[in-house]
Amino acid sequence: MAFEGRKSFRTSSRFPERAKPEWTGPMVDYKEVELLRKFLTSSSKLMSRKRGGTNAQEQNALKQAIKRARFMALIPYAGT
Repeated sequence: MAFEGRKSFRTSSRFPERAKPEWTGPMVDYKEVELLRKFLTSSSKLMSRKRGGTNAQEQNALKQAIKRARFMALIPYAGT
C-alpha cells in the first residue's frame, strides 16, 4: 500500500514517550508552562488535535489550562 511507509503526523517524533503503551497522558496543569508551550503554535494558538496528537479529553484539558495560564499572565495571549 502507499501509506505503509508513512509515519503519523509528526506526533511520534515530537513526543516519543507517546509511543509507549503504558503512557496515560500528561497531567495538565496551568502552572506547567513548558508543557503548555509545546502545544502552542508560534502565534500562540492552540494546536489542532491532529497536530498535537491529543484526544478530545486531553484537548479540552489543555484548552482550560492554557486559558488559566493566560489569565495568570504565565503565557502571552498573542505571539511575538
